Amino acid sequence: MADPRPAHVHRVRVRPVDCDRQGIVHASRYAVFFEAAMVETLRSLLGSYRELERHGVDFVVAETSIRYLNPARFDDLLRIGVRVRTLGTTTLTMGFDADVDGTPVATGWNRYVSFGTPELRSTPIPEDFRKVLERRPAAGRTARATRSVPTPRG
Repeated sequence: MADPRPAHVHRVRVRPVDCDRQGIVHASRYAVFFEAAMVETLRSLLGSYRELERHGVDFVVAETSIRYLNPARFDDLLRIGVRVRTLGTTTLTMGFDADVDGTPVATGWNRYVSFGTPELRSTPIPEDFRKVLERRPAAGRTARATRSVPTPRG
C-alpha cells in the first residue's frame, strides 16, 4: 500500500492566466501545477533537480490522470500535497491532491519514466535517489486518499 503522507506541499496562487472566462481554473492548468509541484518535490528531496541531470537522468511523463472535484478561482491559494505512490526500477508514480482552504479541488497522478539523457532510453533510477524517494518524509497534514495504482514490479 502506498504511503498517503505527502513528501512535499507546494503552494501556488491562481493568476488570471490560469482561469477561463468564468474566472475558474481551466482544467488544462492542473497538469502545469502538478508538474511544478513534482519539480519542487524533487528539489526538496534531492536538493536540486539538477542532481538528476548531473547523474545523466531525467523523468519523462509517461501517463497522467486528473480528476476535478471542485472549482478553484482567481486569487485562490492552491495547496498541492505530493507523495510517492509507487517506485519501480525505471518508473516513479507521484500523486497530487490539490485543495483550497481544505476543500479538495483536484486529485491526480503522473507516472514518470527515468530516462537516460545521453542514450535517450529508459534507465534505472539511481540507487541514491531511490533511497531518498523510498523514505517519503511527511510534510504538512495528511493527503486525502485517492484511487490506488498497482506497484510496478522491477
